[in-house]
Amino acid sequence: MQKTTEQTKKVSIYFAVIEWHKEEQLNQIKQTTCSIFGGYTLSENFGGWTSENNELMQEASYKLEIFTNKEDIYTENLVQHICKIAKQLEVYYTSEPITLNKTINN
Repeated sequence: MQKTTEQTKKVSIYFAVIEWHKEEQLNQIKQTTCSIFGGYTLSENFGGWTSENNELMQEASYKLEIFTNKEDIYTENLVQHICKIAKQLEVYYTSEPITLNKTINN
């Protein structure tokens, strides 16, 4: 086995989709992510917020994670695509430098 280490960024994007178009929207987001970054990890979450009427609003949401060395404009473009595809007013993301360790089974 061989181990490699590289400095890269981990980008985490947090978003929701419209329930009745969920599969179609998720597939478009996954295809767009792969065409820009080559891969992703997607996990389902559950969250909530308080509406303007002080009501508790809850929904399923998603966290899309990407490892990349690409310039930030690529992430910003993807986030804009997710806003449009998922018809969301807001999509949040974080970006942090990490050390990525890989073990390769030769």
